[in-house]
Amino acid sequence: MKKGRSFFPVLLILAIFMVSGFYSGLMGQDQPHANTPPEIYPFSNFQVPHFRHFEERRPYYGAAREYNYPDASELETVRLGFIGPLDGAHEYYTMNGQHMLQGTKLAIEEANKKGGYNGIPFELIARNDIGLWGASGDEMVALDDMGVFAVVGSIDGNNSHIAIRVALKLELPMVNTGSTDPTLTDTRIPWVVRTNPDDRQFNYAILNEIYNKREYTRVALLRANSRYARVGTREFIDGARRLGNPVTIRQVYYLGETNFDAYLENIRQADVEAVVLWGEVDEIARIVTQMRESGMEQSVFTSDKVVSDLFLELAGEHAEGVIATFPYNPDLLGEDYNRFVENYRERFGEDPNWFAVHAYDGARFLLESIEKAGLNRALIRDEITSVKQFSGITGDIILDDSWNSISPVWLAEYQDGGYTFWQYQWISNRENQQTPSDQ
Repeated sequence: MKKGRSFFPVLLILAIFMVSGFYSGLMGQDQPHANTPPEIYPFSNFQVPHFRHFEERRPYYGAAREYNYPDASELETVRLGFIGPLDGAHEYYTMNGQHMLQGTKLAIEEANKKGGYNGIPFELIARNDIGLWGASGDEMVALDDMGVFAVVGSIDGNNSHIAIRVALKLELPMVNTGSTDPTLTDTRIPWVVRTNPDDRQFNYAILNEIYNKREYTRVALLRANSRYARVGTREFIDGARRLGNPVTIRQVYYLGETNFDAYLENIRQADVEAVVLWGEVDEIARIVTQMRESGMEQSVFTSDKVVSDLFLELAGEHAEGVIATFPYNPDLLGEDYNRFVENYRERFGEDPNWFAVHAYDGARFLLESIEKAGLNRALIRDEITSVKQFSGITGDIILDDSWNSISPVWLAEYQDGGYTFWQYQWISNRENQQTPSDQ
């Protein structure tokens, strides 16, 4: 017995070395989750983590590849689903839901002009995502009952989370082209791909601009009491702390508030250099207006929502100097984008916004995947989740190993009646400092 026990410590040490070697191999991967800068990667100032999640694509082991889907010869149309806020939601969401639907329609109409799927036209079935808890799931089930092969949508983070979980249960491929919720693809649901940048990427761009480029040290955060604003600013709060400059003052206002004087007075007394705002576009416009009218001249940073005619209409002259994130630079795009804008105007009588642009790209990506995979949901899933990069009208769309877009993002400042864009590139201020990846 004594002899047997003496081998146990040796075996334990060997096991530890083997496991450590395995994890060290994982750490050799080049791409951190969500393209997170080294300075704000969790615990990067202290140690190398034993394991990093989200850096291998999760396989699908189910039986859906063997299901007997209808033969193409039996179909009059190949049905695709759309889910988005089309009526009854906040004005901003309804407007963008319509744009997203129109971008999807345009992609399908163009595909049908080229012959559809082996001569069978694609048919789009749209369902309204009205923002009621559980409604998204009901609509996904309805689309499944109508025999769709895949779904495009949605925008709101709450509704999108419900929809993707139902997609998992229904084994229904889904391409999200509108939600900026950073946690959406962290669910690792192997039926969902997101083709637009999220608020995590936007937060990195704002962190870089505020702390690395402008070298501000005192920053205020004022956000809405909503899941969108809470989740949307989480990476900014964590990143500021990891850069050594925790947010000076954080405040939360309630939905429906219109007078922000008390919050702004607290910010004034905190003597900050910049203010980060996160909420709905009408709220941001009111806050900026009240800031400027009260004499507050701090730099204002906010989300992509304000790069819109609605914000400019509501904020008026006070929009001057506001800096926002954006998923691309429309001034640098080429012939494909210009052709899309022209066709969109002719078809719908208005200019497309970025929800229309990304819906068009996402729908084209899905249609091309169906052409390659055939009319089998699991094979369509295999195709969309195997892609690491594809060409869109805004440039290359890059998907990380959680199937989330890490395409380049931009900052946009409203100046003299128009937006000035510049691309986010992380600036490292760790001079001569060894990072965990170097150790």
